Amino acid sequence: MENWINPKTIIGSTAKGDYYFDRPNIVSQIWEEILKGNHVLIAAPRRVGKSSVMEYMIGNSEESIKCIFRNIQGINTEEEFYKQLYELIVLCLNKFEKGKSWLDNFLGGITIEEITLEGVKFGNKKTLNYLEEINKVLPQLQANKFRIVLFLDELPEVLNNLHKAQKTTEASGILDNLRQWRQMPTLKGYFSMVLAGSVGIHHVVKTIDGRVADINDLRKIDFEALNLEEAQEYVEWATNEATIQYEQELRTYLLNKIAYPIPYFINLMLDEINKKAFNTKNRDITTEHIDRAFDSVVKNSDHFIEWKNRLFIYFPESESNFMNEVLIHIAHKDKINKRKLYDLAVKHERTKDYIELMDGLERDGYLTEQAGNHVFISPFLKAFWKRNNPVYDGK
Repeated sequence: MENWINPKTIIGSTAKGDYYFDRPNIVSQIWEEILKGNHVLIAAPRRVGKSSVMEYMIGNSEESIKCIFRNIQGINTEEEFYKQLYELIVLCLNKFEKGKSWLDNFLGGITIEEITLEGVKFGNKKTLNYLEEINKVLPQLQANKFRIVLFLDELPEVLNNLHKAQKTTEASGILDNLRQWRQMPTLKGYFSMVLAGSVGIHHVVKTIDGRVADINDLRKIDFEALNLEEAQEYVEWATNEATIQYEQELRTYLLNKIAYPIPYFINLMLDEINKKAFNTKNRDITTEHIDRAFDSVVKNSDHFIEWKNRLFIYFPESESNFMNEVLIHIAHKDKINKRKLYDLAVKHERTKDYIELMDGLERDGYLTEQAGNHVFISPFLKAFWKRNNPVYDGK
């Protein structure tokens, strides 16, 4: 029997190289804002492909612009944030032809022992004040015609972790400095940031500072699921030369089953179908195979449990309990109308902000609104919530 060829699916890691599916419209929008000298916010649901797009842009930037990507999720102090930011700036400057010699002269007493893709190893014995060093180096970008872009992933998580660790003042300090740098006229066109996160950054910022004005200057890029044409292209691309092929009718059935076609959900299905077909050595896929694959994916809670966990990690108990009951209700009743939604808000004492919480569930890719009712945006999440909460006696 000839070799079995798997589809180009990647689950859980950033898609790179041959596994990266190009999103030219989104990439061009981000570059357009960067070239205008603006700073960008990608606040989109989980698993839509934000990190993959940002990493792709790092390797496909204009020669005159040096970029770097970093997932900053693990930062737990304000000082560590500035340290990483300073290292990223140094790494970008080191990419310029004259950047290394300029750095040696500019840094003066600060010695650099080693620069790698992972970071910068400073040779100084004394502790550096990284915030001061950032404020020294940034004003030099314009004079030396250095144009750099920092792609920072999971900023909302850093801010939320600081807030939950009772370091709200530190989180507020980060927001203040980021805004200050974005508004410096001398940095426009020379220093840009692309900030991304898969939780409601507006909610996190409001929790920290009581308002969202600190991020209103960011240019928001809508990062949505694939449209039908793109989703069809994605399936064709992912299964090109693979053993299991999908004719037009099967592709349409598959995408209708998924309903919310983000690469992650498509990959889950293609991978599950491929594994089952390989085990049985059956190359002929039918709609029944697609249905069974859907059920198998839902049963693997590891794929979806983080959506639920994040509600309880990022929101206070009274808010997360309200949102979770809303999701349970919709999972069992298919939708929730305005009257029932208000009743649940009364029950959980959230009548003052329940609309804002529902907006957050929409922004974070849980729900969408149809004909005045809220419904799950993804059949996967609906099936997971129902399976995770099999008994519901709400009316």
